[in-house]
Amino acid sequence: MTETGIEASGKATLQHIVLLQDKQRRLAAAQEQAEQQLLHRYGSAHRAGEITITQLLDFFQEYRKLDIPGRSHRWNENVDLIYQTCSLLQPPNGPEGTWVGEWPCGDADPCPLRGVAVVYVLFGQDNEPCYVGSTNHFRTRMGNHVKAGKVFSRWQAYPWPTREAAYVLEERLLNERMPNLNRRKGR
Repeated sequence: MTETGIEASGKATLQHIVLLQDKQRRLAAAQEQAEQQLLHRYGSAHRAGEITITQLLDFFQEYRKLDIPGRSHRWNENVDLIYQTCSLLQPPNGPEGTWVGEWPCGDADPCPLRGVAVVYVLFGQDNEPCYVGSTNHFRTRMGNHVKAGKVFSRWQAYPWPTREAAYVLEERLLNERMPNLNRRKGR
């Protein structure tokens, strides 16, 4: 039996569809690999202090626009700030990528979220630094200072990739500013 025109055309079209599916699989694999490499570069750069949290959040906002299945999982594998935290994180509102604010902080006021390492300076009524510290639980630490009787009216927080990296700046600020509410001057 000989093949009809429709049968020959159908076979050719099926072969074409199979080829397109194979190309789509290869393209999807290449896209995922490129995405992994990009996220790894940004995650490494942030951990190394080569980019600020503001730069990381700017990148996050663009990355988040991509409608790619599994993007939050790949983000979390490569970047030290989890995807859900970045979704909630308000970018720094002060000079040079810092957060600044009055005390007490409202729930909607920009400030570092839990898990973001910062060095912070508390300022008294005279606008002079009265305390320097570091934490990765900013709101909790501020509440502890109030419970301990420390009086301050505003604050500034400097983001760092890790607490260990923050200790260097904390030490420098303690030595430079000699705040009166710190028990010890330096680590």
